[in-house]
Amino acid sequence: MARPHPSTWLPLWHRALDVEIGIAFRITGVRRDYFRATLLEARKGSGDPRLRDLIMFLPAAPFDNEIWICKKEVELDA
Repeated sequence: MARPHPSTWLPLWHRALDVEIGIAFRITGVRRDYFRATLLEARKGSGDPRLRDLIMFLPAAPFDNEIWICKKEVELDA
């Protein structure tokens, strides 16, 4: 099966920019560390400096089939 171009996954990065804190999503059918590398490749290839304001987490069980993309800094109203 052909591997999708990394830019296929850029909407995930942009969605995380558009929300208050970030996004979480489940993955199936692929190793999480492999998909993480693909996401990082997409971010690097995008040339979008705004994406440097995001960080990716690979949480432990029971969320070990999820990837979280979150803003590095968030200001919440009190």
